[in-house]
Amino acid sequence: MADAGVVSSTQMSLYAKYPISSHWEFKLKNGQFLKGEVYCTDPVSDLVVVQDSEKSIQMVSVSMIDTATRDETNEDTTIEQSTMEVVHAKKALEEREKRAIRMAQESLKHLNPKAEPKGQLVFDRLLKACNEVVWKNKSIIVLDEIKVDPPYTQDDCKLLQPSASGQQGSLDRVQKIVSSITGA
Repeated sequence: MADAGVVSSTQMSLYAKYPISSHWEFKLKNGQFLKGEVYCTDPVSDLVVVQDSEKSIQMVSVSMIDTATRDETNEDTTIEQSTMEVVHAKKALEEREKRAIRMAQESLKHLNPKAEPKGQLVFDRLLKACNEVVWKNKSIIVLDEIKVDPPYTQDDCKLLQPSASGQQGSLDRVQKIVSSITGA
């Protein structure tokens, strides 16, 4: 049996200190003893949920634990591996969530509340095709070379510097994309 002592949950995460399916004996500050298997932990309310040998569930506040002793002789070591996988899965989910939030924030940067719905549709299509697309008031600037003004038709696509050579191909491509949108 290993003595865990009392460590504030702010120093170590509860799921790391009291792994799911680990067996413990807790001496509480009120003198009571509680022995059982950790069912789950709740870091928000700082609780450890323990299932005893009679299969009853008890919630214990970490602040009420005087001493905690782990009984490793009754534990199934295969559970530790699955616990590690759960921790890894939790980290992967957190990374996905951060990525999704970052992508949502990025897509919000491309919205122009002043533009007409057709203008936003043209912008989105050009962004997908060209990547370098920004709003300038109600006009769309593509590749820092082409400006598309409202009402966002093929005829509204103009070179920013008409004298520049080699940009005609880009203009033709943008005009083709704009004309492919219904009614443009």
